[in-house]
Amino acid sequence: MVDAALAGLDQGEAITLPSVHDRALWEIYGAARATLFAATQTGDPAPRYHAA
Repeated sequence: MVDAALAGLDQGEAITLPSVHDRALWEIYGAARATLFAATQTGDPAPRYHAA
């Protein structure tokens, strides 16, 4: 794993996940993370948190 991680760094990867075969999973994770962060910036509570 260390050799694989170092090979990834040599290839320019900032973050290596040596056991993950599908690189698209990392890209999907990044997109979901960005979407979730954007959703936290509205300043309004979600409807599920409104008092009944």
